[in-house]
Amino acid sequence: MDTQTMQAHLFGSVFLLANHLQLVGDRLDEAITTKQWLLLAVLFKQPNATATLSELASHLGSSRQNVKKMASILEEKGFLSLRQSEQDRRVVEVHPTQACLDHLKGREHAEHQFLTAFYQGFSDEDLAFLVQLFHRWQKNLKKLELQYGKEE
Repeated sequence: MDTQTMQAHLFGSVFLLANHLQLVGDRLDEAITTKQWLLLAVLFKQPNATATLSELASHLGSSRQNVKKMASILEEKGFLSLRQSEQDRRVVEVHPTQACLDHLKGREHAEHQFLTAFYQGFSDEDLAFLVQLFHRWQKNLKKLELQYGKEE
């Protein structure tokens, strides 16, 4: 297989892998989807587990509108609290609720089993190399965002 064919194959495979991962991941938990879980995971990486919708959108590589839609659904489920910032009324802050913390705590074992199965057969060296490769892809994507313009 030549380089261009391999690149095209890998490009398509990344999308297929992401779609399958989302499909199977969504079956892990009836209460939240994989994308909603990712939003929560990013939120918990922020100082004091608090962020604005714009900050979450930036970290997720998504639009503010999409993040607001997801956050609103999670608010309806009782997992998030969306509040206007006291400093700037135009800014919406996102906070997890106790129900969210309890729910995530209750699924830790299932998440661990899922990840163990997903990475079955991968050595620590394989994982470290994948991390390096994904960092390279992220750097390349940042350059492409500058080249093609970033959508807000």
